[in-house]
Amino acid sequence: DSDIQDFADMSAALTGFQSSVLKPALDPVGLAREYYIFAVSQVGAAAMTTLLNAYRAIKTQPAQQIADTLLETSGSSASPQAQLAQSIVAMWYLGAWYVPGGLGGGGFGPPPLQIISSAAYTNGLAWRVMQSHPMGYSQFTFGYWSQVPGSLSSFGVNTGNGGGQ
Repeated sequence: DSDIQDFADMSAALTGFQSSVLKPALDPVGLAREYYIFAVSQVGAAAMTTLLNAYRAIKTQPAQQIADTLLETSGSSASPQAQLAQSIVAMWYLGAWYVPGGLGGGGFGPPPLQIISSAAYTNGLAWRVMQSHPMGYSQFTFGYWSQVPGSLSSFGVNTGNGGGQ
């Protein structure tokens, strides 16, 4: 699906990770598809199409510029489209869905609407950034803790043109 690939490419710009990490050629987990379908079920096809079309119009720009544009970092308040982009970032990092534009109280962030799936939780990008793994689940081999973690680029962070800087 071109929508799924564009969603993964847009998500790469938003998260600072490589698109090939978010949607690998051989993908036994299929998170890009799962996240796309889940987000559409939450906000509707029209909102997702609008966001993807905004991405498609600027997809040849550098990743950081794409992220700044879609997240509307220069504005004082985020549009519904930018709020959806923020929810997509949180989804990739935390494996949970946060209602676009939802605000927390008392200085705390909003509670997630729900954890998307166990695969989403265990494959959240936050674990890669921390060079760690969730409690009770690890893809690392026994004794990995005795070695210095690899660089962020070895975990799929785009340390080149935009993201992960």
